[in-house]
Amino acid sequence: MTKSIFLPALLATTCLVSTALASPQITRIELGQAGIARYTFIAPTEGNTLSFDVPMRDSDDVLASLVVRDPSGGVIDLQTDTPGSSLAALADTIFAGGVPRTTEGLVRAMIGETLEVTTARGAFTGRIMGVGETQIVEEGKDVTRTTVLMLTEDGVQDIVLTPGAQVTFSEEVAAQLARAMDADRRDSKTRRFDLTLEAADARDVHLSYVTEVAAWKNSWRLLLDEGRFQGWATVENVSGQDWDDVALTLTTGSPVAYRRELIDPLYIARNDPPSGPRPVTVAPDRGVRALAAPAAEAAYAPVVKEMLALDLAKPSGTARAGEVLSGAGILRYAMPQPVDLEDGRTANLMYFDMAIEPEIRALYRPQKTGNQVLMAASLQADQALAPGLVSVQDANGFVGDAPFTGMLAGQSRLLPFAEATGATVNTDRRQTQRISAMISGGEQVTVNLITLRTTRYDATVPEEATLFSVEHPGGFGELDSAPGKVEQGDGFIRVTVPVEAGEVSLDVVERSVSRRQYSLDSGDFERLVLDVRAGRIAVDAALSESFDSAHDLLRRARAIEQEITSLEDRQRELSSEQGRLRANLDAVEVETLRNRYIEALDSTETEIVAAADKLDELRGELRTVGTDLIALFDPK
Repeated sequence: MTKSIFLPALLATTCLVSTALASPQITRIELGQAGIARYTFIAPTEGNTLSFDVPMRDSDDVLASLVVRDPSGGVIDLQTDTPGSSLAALADTIFAGGVPRTTEGLVRAMIGETLEVTTARGAFTGRIMGVGETQIVEEGKDVTRTTVLMLTEDGVQDIVLTPGAQVTFSEEVAAQLARAMDADRRDSKTRRFDLTLEAADARDVHLSYVTEVAAWKNSWRLLLDEGRFQGWATVENVSGQDWDDVALTLTTGSPVAYRRELIDPLYIARNDPPSGPRPVTVAPDRGVRALAAPAAEAAYAPVVKEMLALDLAKPSGTARAGEVLSGAGILRYAMPQPVDLEDGRTANLMYFDMAIEPEIRALYRPQKTGNQVLMAASLQADQALAPGLVSVQDANGFVGDAPFTGMLAGQSRLLPFAEATGATVNTDRRQTQRISAMISGGEQVTVNLITLRTTRYDATVPEEATLFSVEHPGGFGELDSAPGKVEQGDGFIRVTVPVEAGEVSLDVVERSVSRRQYSLDSGDFERLVLDVRAGRIAVDAALSESFDSAHDLLRRARAIEQEITSLEDRQRELSSEQGRLRANLDAVEVETLRNRYIEALDSTETEIVAAADKLDELRGELRTVGTDLIALFDPK
């Protein structure tokens, strides 16, 4: 038999030999903000085979994540062409280079084959020797036409392929052309998978797989005058087919997802052999369970028995597994109505609408915005909300955008959307200290010091603000007191108070507790005593008396130390004077002069002895002062 093909029809389509298959239709999509989606399809099936096409980019994902749910049985296998195998199978055919795209290319591929070419000149049968081009005149114009050089029974013919020319070739050549067309189609845009099932009756089979898609993008609307908070999702249909009545679920979170490489053949290079022969010992195969100890096997037996007894939901296949409905850290929003969206189109869908009572407040964030005061709306919800930018609007129009990082159920967030025009905040800070306890350790004391820092905020805010919130910077210590509502933030304390006639004042008091050690004879301790006496550091009544006494003792100690220093200086002067007198005494021989030097030496010696006695007395008194000072703070 032979096949006849009109060239214009052949060149206009590549689907003449393909089999029309009813594609599975998408029924459900779980679309993630992380760019991952799970498609679920329904495929009406009769018999035990099911073929379906997917975009070529999804081939690895189908092999990695396909789940089949067949109500009538399980799965036997899933097959597809190995990449490159379709074209490789044509290597020994006349279409090894693929499907010809022109008349010249088609006939050139058949050089050496026997064809029948029918043109307006007549029908010619023979073997193709070559293909060329020629210029002919048609309707007064020069046109280029393909010519075929053919060896016929009547000799060599040069045939011009004019419009309407018909080429007839053998069944074998037709089959090769059909395979080339099919291979070219599969290896370009889509891949066909063939699924073999256990059952053969008519039923609906559900297929699902996870793949990479365009992530959905979130945006929020806060309508102040209507008291509504709306969520809108921007989604793109890049699935390759239209969405008709698709149940769409939007998910958030960042699931771990890896790119798979399963469809391409994997070849493992073998190592080079060793330089010389080596004996190889091969142990007999005892099976994977032969290595388990009998005790361990007995321990697992009840668990295995319990697992086998479970009646789990059945995806098609030899293994049973339960369907996971939710995951940690992932929010799911099911669209209330099915979605219709043509392939290649983008839609903006409202997926969330909640009534709220937003409170408008002036927000002061000295750590983030300096002296700038912002207008902000409060948001509370009993369910988790995804992150996204919030467009804030009122009855008069757009008032600002607010960044929103999302929140868990039961949390609250502030949405700053505009600068508070004309708002001012004055800050004043003062600090007081108080000794809460002293612990004596002989010549050292340990002091527990409480420092109170009071920060006062005086603010003037717009009349639209019913509340004033200040995010007071943390880091000094614990909060001691603050008015209104207090919330702990990341590195700050948020204090919120009502506003009256656009004016508000509040004090934030913080407490810092420190422990310091002092030597009683140190300058640091003396400064501590002076600070207490001057009222810069507060103490209780009992400690106050001790510090008064300590002040007197320290004054006495300093006076004694000064007197000791003076006497020590005088002793050094007298010693120097004695040295001078002895030198003069040795140098003179006149008796009267020697007597005068001897009398002077006696006088200095007497004064030196008196100074030494006085120094002993003063040092004893100084030790007594130190003992009395220690006793002041000794709990005994």
